[in-house]
Amino acid sequence: MPANKSQHFVPQHYLRQFRIENSKQIAVAKIDPFQFIPSASINGQCQQAYFYQGDGELDDLLKTCEDHLAPILIRVCQQRSFNDRELVDLKFLAVILKVRTKKAVELAKVFPKKVAYEVIKSAIEKGDLPPPPNGWQEHMVDFNGVAGFHFKASAVPCWLEMHTLECKLLEAEANSFFITSDHPVVVMNQLFASEEPHRSFAGFSRSGFQLLLPISPSLCLFFYDPKVYKVGDKRKKLVKLKPSDVELVNSLQVQSADRCLYAHTPNAECNLRRLVDAYSSLRSPISESIKEWSDNDRQERLVHHRQLSPRLKQPWSFCTYRKNRYIGDDYRRNSVWSNYVTQIIADMDAHPESDVFECMERILGQSLTD
Repeated sequence: MPANKSQHFVPQHYLRQFRIENSKQIAVAKIDPFQFIPSASINGQCQQAYFYQGDGELDDLLKTCEDHLAPILIRVCQQRSFNDRELVDLKFLAVILKVRTKKAVELAKVFPKKVAYEVIKSAIEKGDLPPPPNGWQEHMVDFNGVAGFHFKASAVPCWLEMHTLECKLLEAEANSFFITSDHPVVVMNQLFASEEPHRSFAGFSRSGFQLLLPISPSLCLFFYDPKVYKVGDKRKKLVKLKPSDVELVNSLQVQSADRCLYAHTPNAECNLRRLVDAYSSLRSPISESIKEWSDNDRQERLVHHRQLSPRLKQPWSFCTYRKNRYIGDDYRRNSVWSNYVTQIIADMDAHPESDVFECMERILGQSLTD
């Protein structure tokens, strides 16, 4: 069992970037029903007793990552810029915050819970299993250990795929600010948002992929496919946003959040209430990540699990399409790199004692030999 009982699925060092002045407090807005708390302890946010369910190894790994990333995040916010080494760490920060939250874990459970429900339901109908006293229902299925499994399966491949993305720092103009949430990383794909409604195309390797992560009230990381989008001046890392664009970025937090939004000022109630009123209708419940279609002729059902993707009510002005957009093979940004990533992950599975860099060198060595 991990040494600490109270485990945060969004780290405190991240939430402290949105604290009220120099305090240990943060403004909280619960979305449904709306409730505003002007000042609450950061320590009490985004935490649950033994959230990682006895996975002490994962808990230790996350603490090591947080100790390394916290000063880098502070430095980037203070300097309003980043170097190449810091960019590698910022990519890893984004991935960690994407895969470790409570909502991320629940999303990872949806498909296996659906499969388990259907298998047991079929066994009950055939008489192979006795039904529960009150009947078999979907909410009766759950899994333990998903947080650790999901993190270990997703973090490295997603981080590697981010190396083919560009990054800009979005800066909020005066009189506007970024908010964050209990599920702060937003992934989306404007290019394919309406191309195929049954697929989100929000996978990390896809052409047109975008990722946003607010890192302070005035700054937001924006990773994007440079072969599809143009963002600001290519010579500058900082892009200043007008208030209407800041609102659109904040609208994505309203859609992405599990239950809570966070702000740096106790005077944010009117702003947060307006955002929730305007954009909460775009929120999708976790259950919508599963879609089912029936084929009456073949007596079959198709079950499809997809990444939920937020929507923009209107286009923003800071990110535009390139005149000549490039879409790679199988809709991937760089199919050669993605194939390399697949080989690395397979090598990590075959050599669990090796780290990712050793596996990368081994794959490259084999390729050179071949």
